[in-house]
Amino acid sequence: MTGHNGGSLKRKIQRLGASSLIVTLPKDWARRNKVNVGDMLHIYDDGDKLIIAPENASMKVTLDFSLSHFSVEKHAPRITLCTYVFGFDKIIFKSNKKIKEPVIDRIGKMEEILPGTRVQVEEKQRIIVDLGEKSEDLLDLLVDYGRSISRVLNRLSGFLEGKVHLTKEELDMEYENLLKLNYRLLRTANSVKTTDIMEERKARYMVSASNLIGMVNDSVYKFALDLLYMMGNLSESEKQRLSFLLQVLEVAVSTVVLSLEPPSVKKAEESYWKVRSILDLEGNIREIVENDSPAFTYLLAKIIDIARIIDIAENVILCHALITKFNEAGEDGSK
Repeated sequence: MTGHNGGSLKRKIQRLGASSLIVTLPKDWARRNKVNVGDMLHIYDDGDKLIIAPENASMKVTLDFSLSHFSVEKHAPRITLCTYVFGFDKIIFKSNKKIKEPVIDRIGKMEEILPGTRVQVEEKQRIIVDLGEKSEDLLDLLVDYGRSISRVLNRLSGFLEGKVHLTKEELDMEYENLLKLNYRLLRTANSVKTTDIMEERKARYMVSASNLIGMVNDSVYKFALDLLYMMGNLSESEKQRLSFLLQVLEVAVSTVVLSLEPPSVKKAEESYWKVRSILDLEGNIREIVENDSPAFTYLLAKIIDIARIIDIAENVILCHALITKFNEAGEDGSK
């Protein structure tokens, strides 16, 4: 029989009174989770299994890492990022000798990347990373994230029309701000604690959607850099056509995030058809290559790639809307 850290435990069901069934709790689990006689437990009904969690299940979780391991020293910033987005609360990096200054500096820089993170060095032998709170609203964050990407698409469209001035420094700043928002979103989604199984499932949808929109962020940033360098190789007609396609993407992203709360199948479908209008251009790619400049063809291919990622994100969000609106099961997931 195993148990600690996710292992399997067997317990015999016993009878209490005429109709009740009981099962005992493992002593080590109760001690580890500070569960005592008279305490309340949350019981999640997840179909063919029950999930038991103590009422204090939201207590903070700290992870310890020894910097004597080369891989820990090498990947300390990555460890910090991963534990942040996975919803942990604190990390302690420790060493039996003085920690190297470059390692301290690399971990310290995570304060600038991960919102709310605080790094404290104790006698150069322990680094304590407080990863901050997780009390933000999941849907609000995802809507803000989508709107922020829409604003970037709007600026790129204005740049093509000569209405907006853009520099690489501005694009870098926009990209970094969107990355921070993505990290906050993933941290919040991975930290959902609720007695409602449907709410936990919804958090999984949000993790998938935020990862996909994060890919949109990367693709838009790379497209924007290419556009800065190729702008002079585009005709006025090509600029107008690219601007129009970016406006379609802008509206599509805005519409799909607005379909989240309240869940709207109609808005998700509207966004889907806007993106499909761009993806359908692939059928005319031979004609486009023959009649337009190499710069236009290249940038168009980039826009189609962005539309493809948005299309996948839309399908995830449409699933969320369909299940939320039309599921006829009760709140516990049962008929």
